[in-house]
Amino acid sequence: MYRRLLMFLSGIILLTLSVSAQPDLNFKQIGITHLRKGEYIQALENLNLAIQKEPYFPELYYLRGYAKYSLDDYIGAEWDYSKSLELSPYQPEVFIKRAIVRDQQLNHTGAYEDLSRALKLDSTNAEIYFNLARVKLSLKKYYGCIGDCNKAIQLNYNHESIYLLKGGAEVGLLRFDRAIAAFQKAIEINPVNPYCHIQMGSARMELNQIDSAIRDFNRALEIDSTNSYAFFNRAMARIKKGDKSGSLGDLTNVIRLSPYNSYAYFNRAIILNEMNDKKGAINDFSIVIKLNPKNIISYYYRGLMKAEINDNQGALEDLTKTIDLFPDYADAYYGRYQVKSQLKDHHGAKLDYQRAIELNEKNNRHPDSLAVKKNYLQSLVTLTGDFEVMNSLNLKFQDQYIDIQLIPMFNLFLGKADFNLIRLYDTYQKKHYSSTIIALTNQAQLITDSLCKKLIEEQTMLIDSGKRLAEVYLKRAVSYAALKKFNLAFEDFNFSLIIDTNCTLPYFCRANARYELIQLIQSLDNYSNQITIVDNAPAFQDQIRTDDLDHTYENVIRDYRYAIDLDPDFPFAYYNRGVVYCTMGNYEKAIEDFSKAIALKTDFGEAYYNRGLIRILQDEKGTGCEDLSRAGELGVLDAYRVIKRYCYK
Repeated sequence: MYRRLLMFLSGIILLTLSVSAQPDLNFKQIGITHLRKGEYIQALENLNLAIQKEPYFPELYYLRGYAKYSLDDYIGAEWDYSKSLELSPYQPEVFIKRAIVRDQQLNHTGAYEDLSRALKLDSTNAEIYFNLARVKLSLKKYYGCIGDCNKAIQLNYNHESIYLLKGGAEVGLLRFDRAIAAFQKAIEINPVNPYCHIQMGSARMELNQIDSAIRDFNRALEIDSTNSYAFFNRAMARIKKGDKSGSLGDLTNVIRLSPYNSYAYFNRAIILNEMNDKKGAINDFSIVIKLNPKNIISYYYRGLMKAEINDNQGALEDLTKTIDLFPDYADAYYGRYQVKSQLKDHHGAKLDYQRAIELNEKNNRHPDSLAVKKNYLQSLVTLTGDFEVMNSLNLKFQDQYIDIQLIPMFNLFLGKADFNLIRLYDTYQKKHYSSTIIALTNQAQLITDSLCKKLIEEQTMLIDSGKRLAEVYLKRAVSYAALKKFNLAFEDFNFSLIIDTNCTLPYFCRANARYELIQLIQSLDNYSNQITIVDNAPAFQDQIRTDDLDHTYENVIRDYRYAIDLDPDFPFAYYNRGVVYCTMGNYEKAIEDFSKAIALKTDFGEAYYNRGLIRILQDEKGTGCEDLSRAGELGVLDAYRVIKRYCYK
């Protein structure tokens, strides 16, 4: 009992080490220092620790909100600003900041309310009028925007951005000469701001002054040769001039700099089609569809182009998808009628032709009226146009590329590692465990071959000496599984459970091993035949068949269920099972398990992250982005890159 108590206390000390090792450390001041340097991830980490020590200090939430805002986590920033205002409701600066993040989330009404409250607290603050002008421009209240711009200017807000706003409102009122005057004033204040020249060029485009507009875009690119927005606008100007080759080059530059920009792919596809590069156009429309799966016009165009290159089956699928998304689109029925005619489906073709006629009579349009309805269709589905540069040495953290996938499951860890690479689970006074604290990790690099071989040697010596304990077989089984010696691993898991059928970890670890084996088998090209898992092993020993009924997802789930029955409070079992359910495509069950893991372990950042990804996949963007925000706050930094791509388009 005394030994178990010492082990428990040592675990508790380890759990609190990161905060208590330096009790006099001023996390707030360290966080502010990082904010000033633009090191927002480090600032967030230190402000989290500061809030743990002083949870009722409003300034800490304000500072953390600013760190999240700088990482483009507007949901998390709004939450922190709201908490700061809850603790201290008379802070005009916090109302301004919350208005900004609300505006970024298209909550213009909430932003307007915040700025109105800030104005009551400080009526001489020019920044409030500037932000009111931004919100009113978003709401298309152009006269109100211009009035607030003038008020900010009267209060000595002498920054080019106020004239860019004013010019934008004048464009909204179609007063292009006044807009150009405002943009010229912005250029006078800051001639090296590329966006001043881009806005000037855009206004001149509206006046059909194409050559002048191109000169403005050229000037912007002289200032910033990686400005994808300038390349895009110059491409649009070149299209108006009929310069297909030049516009194609500009759009290719946009894609090189901003690889998630659907506008660029869409317009490049149109140009490629006009240049008779059907395959290139189809490829670009395919990318648009990946980025915007509900973009009707891309399916329609791609279907027509597939028909032109005699891919009638592909054309049929695309036109059917177009109709699924927009059942009243007569042109799609007419296009599908032509494709079905080519496929000798005369009955289906007749039905589609009749439906096209009915819809056109209803809408008083001809079946080939795509040009008439094109703008209407594009207004139904908005393309995402991310003009953030993704290939820069000075890239912001959240703009860096990420291959989005679930964070992997946790395995029992039997070695030593830095505290931030492992998770500890307190099993003190819990039944069905042989130790008081267990370590787990999802960092594959920690489980090295040398560590596993050493553990196998140690456990084998214990077994040979007569210490045939469930824990000994378990450790050797985990090590065998890590080395991909699955047959030996499953033998030892089974021996462990024969010795003690009421032990949680053998079920948990066997489920992990079974899942890894299934993933390995599915990753191989020729997995319909026997495969040898272990190098240099006897042929009869480590051959696994894919039709081995002991290794199915159902049996993986069953093993996790056994583990959970023995320990209903084991969050890592729910988390791992959630990963498996997601792999199986059972997203509702996966969300249930990640939610249970979070309920048991409220700081489970990985569970928030995975649940957030699934919710976004299911078009629950609001709750999904909230989960990602919480994951980022808890240290899952990839969350900010996902937020950047999916949460505020």
